[in-house]
Amino acid sequence: MKLCVLGCAGGIGGREKLTTSLMVDSDILLDAGTGVTTLGLDELSQIRHIFITHSHLDHVAGLALLLDAVQVNKSGAITVYATQKIIDALKKHLFNWILWPDFTTIPNEHAPAMRWQALDYGATIELDGRRITPLAVNHTAGSAAYWVRTAGGGFLFTGDMGSTPALWEHVAREKPLSQVIVDCSFTNADRTLADMSLHFCPETLCADIRALPRDIEFLIYHLKPGQEDMIMRELASDGSRPFRAIRCGDVFEY
Repeated sequence: MKLCVLGCAGGIGGREKLTTSLMVDSDILLDAGTGVTTLGLDELSQIRHIFITHSHLDHVAGLALLLDAVQVNKSGAITVYATQKIIDALKKHLFNWILWPDFTTIPNEHAPAMRWQALDYGATIELDGRRITPLAVNHTAGSAAYWVRTAGGGFLFTGDMGSTPALWEHVAREKPLSQVIVDCSFTNADRTLADMSLHFCPETLCADIRALPRDIEFLIYHLKPGQEDMIMRELASDGSRPFRAIRCGDVFEY
């Protein structure tokens, strides 16, 4: 299983500041922010499954445009997976014929460009040997992390989140898990803003994961543009474990 980072920034502000989207092999996306704009039409046409962590614009902006490209190129239906609360939010506020068409009815309801599939926390979806399990996180209502693995191992993608002790209790029990891609959006100086918006800063992230084994590698994403170096310095100064910031174009194999 191969993971490619298409976008991982916490905002825009340069050619490499593409918002969240991760590609598993050639047919699965985890979130669909502006990172999907790096894919060509041939690559877009191979996407068959999209798992959404939550409905914030930086994680779904590319979803609307991707579906349009798939429809124009007659690539067949894409299944979009999320919790029911997230699906309801996207239906009401994005795919509503005001901001964007409802692609579950285009070209018609019997052969649409998009289908929804609601997920329950803890219920695993298996796609050609890849197992994906949504887990609850503390962010907007209905937000999910995704634990993605094969028989040989895998990773956890948290999406955006604040302190969620129950998630780390689950992670500690999962032996095939080697890497966690986790949000750390703000510097410690902005902890009040981080807490209010249900994101991590270095202090709160390090406190949350203190008890986890050191052999789990923590990869940091969603750093706010212009604050990346400070956030990583503050994480390093904690001394509890090494951290690494992921970048657009990074590739991992499991």
